[in-house]
Amino acid sequence: MKAAVLYGPRVLKIEDRQVPSIGEREVLVRVKVTTICPTDLRKYTGHSTFKEPLVLGHEFSGVIEEVGEKVDFLEKGDRVTVLPFIFCDNCRYCRMGRHNLCLKLGGIGGAAELGVKLDGSFAEYVKVPAKNVYKLGRNMTYTEGSLIEPLAASLGGLLNAELKPGETVLIIGAGPMGLLQISLARMMGAGRIIVSDLLDERLKYAEEFGADVVINPVRESVYDVVMRETRNYGVDVAMLSTGGTIMASLASEALKFTAKGGRIVVFAGVWPPTNASLDLNPIHYGERKLVGSFIYNREIFSRALEVAASGRVNLERLVTHRFPLNNIEKAFQVALSKEGLKIALTP
Repeated sequence: MKAAVLYGPRVLKIEDRQVPSIGEREVLVRVKVTTICPTDLRKYTGHSTFKEPLVLGHEFSGVIEEVGEKVDFLEKGDRVTVLPFIFCDNCRYCRMGRHNLCLKLGGIGGAAELGVKLDGSFAEYVKVPAKNVYKLGRNMTYTEGSLIEPLAASLGGLLNAELKPGETVLIIGAGPMGLLQISLARMMGAGRIIVSDLLDERLKYAEEFGADVVINPVRESVYDVVMRETRNYGVDVAMLSTGGTIMASLASEALKFTAKGGRIVVFAGVWPPTNASLDLNPIHYGERKLVGSFIYNREIFSRALEVAASGRVNLERLVTHRFPLNNIEKAFQVALSKEGLKIALTP
């Protein structure tokens, strides 16, 4: 089979490899669509570590080609998506149902670094634990199936935000995750959705996905717009979804335009790691909450699949570029340039 193997920063090679042999509780999936995640980009550029060589890719869908002997709930030919994180199921957090906090969190395609590591979906075939495999809805496309993973993460963020019907939401960052949050916030009954981003093209996408107000902070003050749109109360929920070093300052800024009783969700990571400085008084006197959000548990992944099957979120629109696996270098360059939104590969 063909596989894209990462050997080091920006050293990515298309190789012929043996089709993986599966165990009795695993399945072999023929990859139909796989999309590029910022996690893949960080490993490709050398901003996060990995043990080379590694086949990246963890957002994907496909068809089951082979089923392990002790797997009785899946069959050859099933159209599926895959939860790409591998939970130990034994630690304190797994037993509490908080699988995303697993102390031995492993993953497919470099999705996690602690526990079990499996080669990922930038290949024609990938082997995965059967318990991580979910059947697609009858009318779902493979493209939609490949995006259940980012949809689940976005859903987890809004659930952590405790969003209530009628509340005002500010989403900082109109990349694919921010756009999914717009759609989900609308579905969950948000009264008003404000979106901030530095790229005008992404603000156009934000309006298309349902934002009521968009802000480019180069031209307008986020604080002034938020106060104007909320009668000087501030937003009920602020989603910090842009990632990068700017995240270190966003939490402090968000305290200024979040309403009393509001919630600030640190949805994206800070790369490279950078310390943040906070004034604790707005948290104390205004009973504001600062919460983290990291991936999802099994329940949220299942919920995301049901949301996608309902057709209430336009996942197909997120994919703006498609490349064959042989053109993965070009696909990565497009993703790094932030040209478009989700970049799909078709092995």
